[in-house]
Amino acid sequence: MPPDSPTVPADTWSDLVSAALVGTARRSVPEPAGLPEVRRDDPALALLDRAALAAVRLRAGRVPARVEPDDPGRLPPAAPDTAPAVPAAAARRLASLLEGDLPLLREWADLAARRGMVVPTDLLPAVLNRGARDHDLGRALARVVGERGRWLAAVSSRWAYLERHTHTGEFTVEKWRAQGAENRRALLEAREPLLSPADESLLEEAMADRSSRVRGIALALLAQLPDTERGRRLADLARRHVTLRDGAVEISPPEVADPDVPAALGLSAATGTREEIREERLWALVTHAPLDCWLGRLGADPDEVAAAASAHPELLDTLANAAVVQRRPDWARALLPALFQRLSRRHHVRSSRAHALVGLLPPDDQCAWALEHAKQVSPGTRGATALLSVVECVECPWSPDLGQIVADVLIGAENSDSGLAALAHAAETRMPPELHPRIAEAARTRLGPPSDQPDRDAQRVAEILRGLAEKLRFRHEMHKEFH
Repeated sequence: MPPDSPTVPADTWSDLVSAALVGTARRSVPEPAGLPEVRRDDPALALLDRAALAAVRLRAGRVPARVEPDDPGRLPPAAPDTAPAVPAAAARRLASLLEGDLPLLREWADLAARRGMVVPTDLLPAVLNRGARDHDLGRALARVVGERGRWLAAVSSRWAYLERHTHTGEFTVEKWRAQGAENRRALLEAREPLLSPADESLLEEAMADRSSRVRGIALALLAQLPDTERGRRLADLARRHVTLRDGAVEISPPEVADPDVPAALGLSAATGTREEIREERLWALVTHAPLDCWLGRLGADPDEVAAAASAHPELLDTLANAAVVQRRPDWARALLPALFQRLSRRHHVRSSRAHALVGLLPPDDQCAWALEHAKQVSPGTRGATALLSVVECVECPWSPDLGQIVADVLIGAENSDSGLAALAHAAETRMPPELHPRIAEAARTRLGPPSDQPDRDAQRVAEILRGLAEKLRFRHEMHKEFH
């Protein structure tokens, strides 16, 4: 791999621009560090050459240099892209989105990936730079940069994240040890969707890392692996402290002096009161112990375990957290009814794990779950507020049926419904975009005939609906550009 470019001084480009504005007759031509030498008798031509070299360095990520065909340090040719580039209109849309709305960028990448299309080559540097600024977006964009994007990513360490997101082979302990601290953390985060039992030794190595963040990520990933030695140890420990006697759950947090729990979890020295330390260790233990260890202990199946835990809100929340950490949709389905019942008693969705549990379900199941609850919400007084706690959990695109119910509630909402703006905001990126004409018409209806003067609340609601209609129209056009 070619060496990375040296750090570019922040004022390199501005110095060149200033010299051009003032004129080379009145100011000497700047010589930015790290650029190849330019020999010109005419200062104006020298300035233009240096500006061209600086522009190439900024776009390509490495110092421009001459490389001979037999140079061992040269980049190999890029493999040809077999996937087609997105249509021209979709490419223009991408260029306009790169510095804008993150959810829309993710949706654009998803549309391209589902159609097996890739980013045009001229946009690859900007796309790779945008992905470097956001971990989740980088993962989404990695699916649509194609062979040339992966080839280009080898040019700069700034774009090294792409290799982590596309690496499918075994990541060995030896490779792990060769990485810097920040790279070790990033490698673990990128490893999650590719996780396999072969990674157990790497994750055990990571559990001894100096960084608490690295240890925490490693512990969470180990919890997702089935039938590990660490999992069996944690299950044995957890069952010592949570039991079922005469149909009731009994909880006894581990003693502070007990070394087994912090050793098994890789916990650092604890701070706080004795009771706080005991509680913290107990819930960390329940979170990471394999969920199936409670079958036959607290209940015959996940539904029975959830029912037994419902009498203990903290235990229920911790089992929900365990389902999220361990990525268990079967346990999510069992725990959601009890958690959602608490939401209906004015617990906010963001203060529970219900939101994350719904996210574990496949998109069709998420929408079906929300649709079942949404049908119980009546348009009118506080309908938007009531529906918000349901659909806020569903971050995938909504099904047509769910979208229609949300549209009904938005259109029929009272002007005073405090949840209207938040529900409309949730709908901007999830409602089927073809509903934009219906929402736009509802906005016009709120304002009444042109001769009438709508009250302030009606104007506010009309603005909310008009903003939603515009966002849906934008997305509708974006979808059409891929056909």
